[in-house]
Amino acid sequence: MTRLPHRILLSWLMLLAALALPAQAAWWEFGRSDGEPVISELKFNRVDVLRADDSVILAREDMESGALTVRGRAEVRRGLIGLVEISLDGGQKWKKATLGDRGAFTFELRPELERSYEFRIRAITTTGQSSDVEEHAFRLSVSALNVQEGVRQAFMQLLRAYMDENRSAFMRLVSDDFEGNLSALEDAITDDFRYLDNIRIEPQISRVAQFDKSYEIYFTFNRQVQSTRSGVVLRDAAASVAGFVREGEGFKLSRLSAPLIFGLSGAGEIATSVTEQSVGKTVITINSNTGEANTSTQGSTPGGSSSSVETGSATMYGSNNPCDAFTFSTGDRHTGQNCLGAFPEGDFRFEGALMWLQAGDQAQLLGTSFAATTQAPAAGYGGGPFGASAGQVYAFQLLGGKYAILEISSVTPLGGGTFNIGIRYKYQPDGSRNF
Repeated sequence: MTRLPHRILLSWLMLLAALALPAQAAWWEFGRSDGEPVISELKFNRVDVLRADDSVILAREDMESGALTVRGRAEVRRGLIGLVEISLDGGQKWKKATLGDRGAFTFELRPELERSYEFRIRAITTTGQSSDVEEHAFRLSVSALNVQEGVRQAFMQLLRAYMDENRSAFMRLVSDDFEGNLSALEDAITDDFRYLDNIRIEPQISRVAQFDKSYEIYFTFNRQVQSTRSGVVLRDAAASVAGFVREGEGFKLSRLSAPLIFGLSGAGEIATSVTEQSVGKTVITINSNTGEANTSTQGSTPGGSSSSVETGSATMYGSNNPCDAFTFSTGDRHTGQNCLGAFPEGDFRFEGALMWLQAGDQAQLLGTSFAATTQAPAAGYGGGPFGASAGQVYAFQLLGGKYAILEISSVTPLGGGTFNIGIRYKYQPDGSRNF
């Protein structure tokens, strides 16, 4: 085996070590000279403004006792930072920032509300090289607007535009940086107005919270709509969350959680999370394929599969003959079946207090409640028969690859081995196991 000369081997090891190092604040190194400094961190109190373009509009709440403290860091690849200066008039006058270790700096200012300042900053090395002033040049102002009130107003403006079925007014209040699919939101809003009529939403805002540059509004709502396809009036009540970002002098919608109050026709592409306290709640949904508005159980996945779930309830007659059967896909109860013969229709039927399954269907008894069951198991199914006791919850794997969840809500003896059996169900028509 040939051995590499010591110097060549050492060079290779140094190269490999350099390649293995994580990239730290190195985005600015390319295309610059070694002695050109940069501003690599820049904050006004807690607000990160390093990537700000034309303007930064802060809120009164962003200040601390009326002051803004500019904190940041200046770096240079070779050399030392000797000075950091800040201008509030476009570079006509410069003031020194307090410079600390390794290029860290601070500077305090007390801006007047609603006044515009032409902010500029530059770092200068001990050899006299300056950073590019235009990289962090923007108009700075502090709005007298109360942030929480501003977010609330933006939310209510969205609600009014939606209930007025005004798509253009609604979309003007949505950020271009909307976290879900922005075009899907616009399409879904358009479809909502086709499939829903007489939209009425009454929200109750519980709080507004700030997370870095975004603001989240937590609310509960009561909603009533009318399906244009069926004419049926639907109602629901749940809790949800909407996110906003500050743009210009106001706030715009940046994200939505399920259950959605806007864009029900495209829930799977719009919601980025699920409001935990609404999992298991009955909410209004729209089947994007048929345009049918219905109610279904809110699952634990954002929109998507859970948005197509169909739910319902029925009271069935259990007897040795005749029998009641039930079909999940249609929600139909089939009465007067011959218990001694093969299934003419239905996924299951009750013979007395026993549940028998259609050939090809399988089920299993679950250990969770009906509301908490948001996903059917992948395995463990059998052909039965199964007992029918109040409180039992079963998962069904149906012929054709669809899934359903069934709760035996009540079992009432009628005498002579007959029973009235109450059921609740949720059926997933898209083939997934999510509810």
